[in-house]
Amino acid sequence: MTSTPGAERPDRSRSFFDRLTEPFADKAREKIEQVEDHVRDALQAEINAVAISVRARAVEVRPSAIAFGVAALVTFFGLALFVTAAVLGLSHAVEPWLAALIVGVALVLIGAGAAAWGRRHLPSGPPLSIVRVQEPTHPAEEHVHPWED
Repeated sequence: MTSTPGAERPDRSRSFFDRLTEPFADKAREKIEQVEDHVRDALQAEINAVAISVRARAVEVRPSAIAFGVAALVTFFGLALFVTAAVLGLSHAVEPWLAALIVGVALVLIGAGAAAWGRRHLPSGPPLSIVRVQEPTHPAEEHVHPWED
């Protein structure tokens, strides 16, 4: 088989070009890998520093968090005992079921008042609404065909 001389020429020029640029490509590849390694190491170092900082802060805050949890639990039980005491105290004047009903209604009214106060003090601003975004048109759709009437 014989081949045309023109068909061999691109292979020869390509191999020459490859031989000419190969050292530069290898160096560029090595430099890019080095940069990737440096960036990866820097990110990992930052992540490790943040993790160590968060762990240290969590160890410092742990006793306070436990104390606040205990305080919330004890306060809840104290309020429950106040409600029970109110029901028992009122039951000396009226029937026990009526005393529980009166205290329950009073607590619901207090809760509704707190909710109304909180709603009134919400920051004013534009209400959340759905904003319709106009879909962009493809540039080819904007062009009018020259032969179209």
